[in-house]
Amino acid sequence: MIIIHRGARQVGGVVVEVSSATNRIYIDIGDDLPGTDAVPFEGIEGLTHGNSTGSALFLTHYHGDHIGRLAAVLPDVPVYMGGTARKILLNLAKRVNKDSLPLYEKIKTFNPTDEIIVGDIKVMPLMVDHSAFDAYMFVIDGDGKRVLHTGDFRTHGFRGVKTSKMLSVYAKNIDYIISEATMLSRAEEPVMTERELQQRAIEIMHDNKYAFALCSSTNIDRIAAFYHAAHKVGRVFVCDRYQKEQLETISALHASKSSLYDFRSVYAVERIDMVSEKLIALMEDKGFCMLVRKSDKFKPYLERYTENSVVIHSMWSGYLKGAAADPVLVDFLTPYSVVSLHTSGHATAEALEELYDIVKPKKGLIPMHSERPEAFKAVIGEENVILLDDGEVLNA
Repeated sequence: MIIIHRGARQVGGVVVEVSSATNRIYIDIGDDLPGTDAVPFEGIEGLTHGNSTGSALFLTHYHGDHIGRLAAVLPDVPVYMGGTARKILLNLAKRVNKDSLPLYEKIKTFNPTDEIIVGDIKVMPLMVDHSAFDAYMFVIDGDGKRVLHTGDFRTHGFRGVKTSKMLSVYAKNIDYIISEATMLSRAEEPVMTERELQQRAIEIMHDNKYAFALCSSTNIDRIAAFYHAAHKVGRVFVCDRYQKEQLETISALHASKSSLYDFRSVYAVERIDMVSEKLIALMEDKGFCMLVRKSDKFKPYLERYTENSVVIHSMWSGYLKGAAADPVLVDFLTPYSVVSLHTSGHATAEALEELYDIVKPKKGLIPMHSERPEAFKAVIGEENVILLDDGEVLNA
């Protein structure tokens, strides 16, 4: 049985159930994105209330629209996520919400292609490229059926080229795909590859001695793009101590696998009046790329280095205008010269078509995480798309 409890016709706030006669696998339990007119969350039988025997929750990644309602989950339901993702989440919680630490510390972890057994259901996580590091698809095997849940993914990131080979090896004999379709409702958004974005960052930093980059502190691949761009043009790479801790976590676990995640040359700063004269001299001699967030502690740097400088806004444009606009962010950026440099963490229509062509599900594809799920019909053919509403049961 397959149920999209939430997210059939909206981006974010998602919960999916794939169940057998005796066990229930839930995937994600997200909060609604800002500016959305979502249906109130009333809880889910077997996950947030009722009898949870045989239930387990798997998290695709750590973004709030996928884990934001984790506190509502019954305490005896086991929760799983990627090992590095959990470390990133704990680092973030220590900075912004220490009360959530006990909740996150209980999360069990897995590695790519592990087989997690929940009663008569087997779950295999497959690592994907997304704007959250250590994100996953899941192959769910039970009751003689195999389901691929894509989570959020893309193929235009640094590691996206591996997706097709991974799917061809591990996603065989699939009956149903449950796929994100975010970009089908955001067709007007330009999509460049992460490497193209990095090349543009190199050009911007070459033309501006002082670059302030504003992006999510947990978008590790975007930070890697800025980090390597800065070093390409001889700039110093600077961030605060929290951000440095996140990068050190990634380096410790992944630098040996890829030089992309070797963040060994990062300088940490906090209050401008506490930075050593030696570091200030180095920053002013070489120029720098500084990661900033919408915090007053970064303003003294922005106000000191106004000549030959630029602020790179590298987040979704919807945070600056429209229903989801963040007034604090808008106010933070208003005084400065801002350049937008961003690309989506979600799959393009071409990537979704490739997904379908590789996996070739026997029974069809169920779109979700989109305001226009019906647009999938134009991508893979109307006869191959199964549209569900929130709470509708598909007896697979």
